[in-house]
Amino acid sequence: MFEKLTKRLTNNYNEIPLFYVNFNLNHFLKEGAKGSCVANLHPSLKNDEYIRKQLNDLIDYIRDNHDMEELIK
Repeated sequence: MFEKLTKRLTNNYNEIPLFYVNFNLNHFLKEGAKGSCVANLHPSLKNDEYIRKQLNDLIDYIRDNHDMEELIK
């Protein structure tokens, strides 16, 4: 069962998501930037501090330099 799901999510093992980021506009508008994004890394990468720092810096840059309401709509 798990193998079928993995095969489907990876497009027959050809595409593997290394990370993805979810943005919560309501949280951003009510409480600010902190906690408004959730980044998920591939299990093999999640303990790499360099990748985590770079991804956090990229997320902060996007939130600081782009209109998040415009991006979400």
